[in-house]
Amino acid sequence: MLTRSAIRIAVTALLAVSVTACKNPQREAMRELEKRHIEASGASLLTAVQNGDTSLAKLLLQAQVYSGQRDAAGNSPLHLAIDRGYPAIAWELIEHGADLTTANPSGVTPVSLSVVKGETAMADRLLDAGAPPEGLTPDGDKVLPWAIRNGRLAFVRRLMEGGADPHQKDAAGNPLLHVAIEAGRRDLMEELLSLGADAAAVNAANESSLVAALRKNWRDLAAPLVKAGSDPNLPDRSGRTPLETAIDSHDLALAKTLAAVGARPLDGSWGNALWKAYSHREIDACRLLLSLGVSPETRDARGRRPLEAALDDDRVDFLHLFLCYGADGRSLYYEACRRNRGYHAEVIAAHGGQPTTLPAPFLDTPLGLAIREGDSRSAVRLLSHGARPDQPVAEGQSPLYLAIVLRQPRIVKELLKRGIDPNAALPAKVSDSFIKLVRGGTVRWLLKNDTNVTPIMLAADSGCADTARALLAAGARSSVWTKRNHMWPINIAARKSDVKMMRVLLGKDPVVEQRRIVVDLSDQRATLYDSSGLELFKTAISTGRKGFATRTGTFAITNKYRTWTSTLYDASMPCFQRLSCEDFGFHQGVVPGYPASHGCIRVPEGNAQKLFALTELGDRVEIQP
Repeated sequence: MLTRSAIRIAVTALLAVSVTACKNPQREAMRELEKRHIEASGASLLTAVQNGDTSLAKLLLQAQVYSGQRDAAGNSPLHLAIDRGYPAIAWELIEHGADLTTANPSGVTPVSLSVVKGETAMADRLLDAGAPPEGLTPDGDKVLPWAIRNGRLAFVRRLMEGGADPHQKDAAGNPLLHVAIEAGRRDLMEELLSLGADAAAVNAANESSLVAALRKNWRDLAAPLVKAGSDPNLPDRSGRTPLETAIDSHDLALAKTLAAVGARPLDGSWGNALWKAYSHREIDACRLLLSLGVSPETRDARGRRPLEAALDDDRVDFLHLFLCYGADGRSLYYEACRRNRGYHAEVIAAHGGQPTTLPAPFLDTPLGLAIREGDSRSAVRLLSHGARPDQPVAEGQSPLYLAIVLRQPRIVKELLKRGIDPNAALPAKVSDSFIKLVRGGTVRWLLKNDTNVTPIMLAADSGCADTARALLAAGARSSVWTKRNHMWPINIAARKSDVKMMRVLLGKDPVVEQRRIVVDLSDQRATLYDSSGLELFKTAISTGRKGFATRTGTFAITNKYRTWTSTLYDASMPCFQRLSCEDFGFHQGVVPGYPASHGCIRVPEGNAQKLFALTELGDRVEIQP
């Protein structure tokens, strides 16, 4: 049985529990707000935050009012508390369950605002409470790239630890690592990599982090970045890879570093780099490129191999280098001997380059090589020491034909001195390799589709007047034509508008001109000048009417007929002077004072006879608009 004292103690305890249970913080807060005549609403909370009234804000939160009320700019009470520097109010909002994920109309979240404001403790509290590590800054940038760009390492670390995406990009499309590099924040790079930033990601210009770092001249980061995943072979925005840039700038140390971490030539495109290094006489760069697999047989725009260039330039050091990396020197052994480069020949022989006898004409002859090189001195020496002037060269043709198409007049003269027939036609079947050496399309077509193409025709096509003169002096006949198409040498020169060549074929000096005629279509006048530019004769003319316009350009008088009947119009054309083997020229006719012909140049009767008497075959005629 309980004593009276025990009963008293029990009753007292029960009364205390009853009083405590009857206490309600929300109800008490509501009573207090009623006493103050303050409405328990989200609007009141927003006003309290705006005024920095911490006690009132706390009272309203105890009353469990709505904490998501927005101001006119769309900011929540939590945004305002952080922005205006009221951490106690912000803390109360977090404790009472304010929405930590909400963003204002500009995309600014409580976390991103705390980072921009430099509120480390607030950012930590928000992240610990489950706020997402994302959002925009008031300037519209993503918060993590902003923190990186502004060197906020503590925030970067906290955001990444809080779950920020290490693969995200800034508003311009640049990954985090690129943001740090472009901002010059080397101190953040290792931290970002350790926190999971993607070194393999490319920026908005599709450049690797390696390219971005090298642009900052952070060459010591090349190996770490590649090890972390950056592709050493991705080009920069101009299409140049890091290795290519290093070689072009003669930065051999960087080039070796890049090569060591996997940078490689792409699809043989480093051939140009090899030639560029050689042209600058950078032997270390050449050695590096060759060690990377660039072929020592890579040809330049002229078709030369590096070994040939080294021999041409008398660079035995490069010759030795290219031979060490597998260049084939057998074809150059004779060449080195021929050029009196004894030491070069010894180096080539030491690398197994001494050739066996060349089985000409299947490969080539020394004479053919000299012609192809344009080495007239060696060609003369070879011929003087017994080289056969008629032995076919690699293209399967006579040395004379090769010398003509390659415009080697001195060698042509030497071959003709040794009895080569200047009128011997080319064989019916001509090799493609020879045809490729021919300059003009007309002769190329004739070699494939016609016969009886002679040396003087090749010369007419080559444009080398000295070659044509040497052939004519040796007895070449210009009055020959091809069998099927009846093409004359002068026709070939005319098709190329080669007045000098036409003059040679007509027996005139190609350079010294006694006369020239200028035809002015606009003035309908023709003027004859002497070699000094003195006017000798002038006449009115009538040229082609509409639909039959007289051609402009430079021509030569290739035929003169005192009487002639047009084969096109069956009309009499006295004093006809044909221009460049074409179907028009000067002739006597009606000159009404305006263009009236079918394309020819009409001259009045008396003047036509005088002009005919004053001109000669080969005279230049310039027809101007």
